[in-house]
Amino acid sequence: MSEGAGLTGNSMDAALLFNILHHEEPVALMKEALRITMTINHIPRLLKLAGPMILSSSAVTLMQIIDAIVLSRHSSEAIAAIGPSGMAVILFQGFLFGTAGYAGTFAAHSHGRSDAHGVCASAWLGIYTALAAGILALAVAWPLAQLFLITGHEPQVARDECSYFWICMAGSFFPVIGSAFAGWLSGSGRPVIVTGVTFVSFVVNALLAWGLVMGEWGLPRMGITGAALATVIAQAVAAILYALLFARSGGFANSVARQLDWVEFHRFLSLALPMGLRISGELAAWTLFLVVVGRLGTVELAASSIAFRINGTAFFPALGLGQAAGILVAHARGAGHDDEIPAIVWQSLLICELWMLAMASMFAGASAPLMSIFAGSGPESVRIIATGSLLMKFVAFYCLFDAANVMIGCVLASAGETSWLARTFLVCSSIFLILLWLIDRVNPGLMAEWTLATLFVLVTAVIWSLRFQSGLWRNVKVLREVNCL
Repeated sequence: MSEGAGLTGNSMDAALLFNILHHEEPVALMKEALRITMTINHIPRLLKLAGPMILSSSAVTLMQIIDAIVLSRHSSEAIAAIGPSGMAVILFQGFLFGTAGYAGTFAAHSHGRSDAHGVCASAWLGIYTALAAGILALAVAWPLAQLFLITGHEPQVARDECSYFWICMAGSFFPVIGSAFAGWLSGSGRPVIVTGVTFVSFVVNALLAWGLVMGEWGLPRMGITGAALATVIAQAVAAILYALLFARSGGFANSVARQLDWVEFHRFLSLALPMGLRISGELAAWTLFLVVVGRLGTVELAASSIAFRINGTAFFPALGLGQAAGILVAHARGAGHDDEIPAIVWQSLLICELWMLAMASMFAGASAPLMSIFAGSGPESVRIIATGSLLMKFVAFYCLFDAANVMIGCVLASAGETSWLARTFLVCSSIFLILLWLIDRVNPGLMAEWTLATLFVLVTAVIWSLRFQSGLWRNVKVLREVNCL
């Protein structure tokens, strides 16, 4: 739809409301309202953007699934360890690449304003953030990894968790700068390129994981350490490809965009840091959840880890939809068309909810076959499948609410509500973790802990929805007003 059509639609909506309140020709007015609703249909644009972004998000899931399948052939300790350690890696990296990746939101707002210089300058904000983040991650990787040795997990599981974490964390620079470059491309309406780079890195990861974990093709048999090395190398390949694309577009040669504007960088960090904190806070809550579950035993931890992996097949495509909706929202805000945003959000949520409903049906109806794919053939595989099949019922239920969590969370962040999201999630997750601690101390049990986790998803979905409906996001400005001149 053209910009002029969007403005006309807004004016007609106001006229319709006035006429309806005065009871004039209700049948004709209902027909006109339906016509306007069809005129402002955003679903085709959403799907055009979402297609490649869903593929990119799903490729990340496929990497994790490949690692889990390969490690299940190695040992039950390794498959149990990759759950908490993998989530812990993303916990810390989530803060880093959530902050650097917010450059994509700046790029999308600038693209909405038709500001090509602003798009390139936004990419450089992410690059500078990634450089600092990579140094920080390298410094803290080994000390943080030692914390797994005091979690109370079985000794071999704890050693595997420690090994996987510090290798992936030490290589954090690659996914973080990759996130900045991916945001630059997606924000400027080129997500297909992101998909291509992601799938190249997926192929590299899959081949190296099989070779380094199992010792195939003359490579050393390294177990979970090999899986971590495969992940870091694949992320490095992606970062190099992104850098080449940025260089080809003239991004490195653009001396004006390359200059660090400290005022704009401060503004960027004021919005991006809460985004990173919100992502890491959410991952911290789920990582600690797995740590607590791990105190019940290896079977419970392995089943929970596998359930989260399977849930990724629903979550990451939904995340792709949410990211696409966020880009549409940023483009609309950059162009000054805030009145289009509610239609973008509710139509996007409808598509996301339909997807989650389909996946929830599969999770509930085929839980045992899905679990058996990852449970391996060890002596505890039967117990893992039985326990995991029950947990998949919880996953199927909370998927229906996670659609709102993902979609509206992405939209609010894209609109600039990062500080509110971070503060609110800190409160919600703190309550969740306190209740989880009480359950673990008073009456530990897998069903009680997963029931609490499901309620946590439900409550946050309601809170995000109410915040969006309040319309307070309209008061937040992402770009400086001077950029409109």
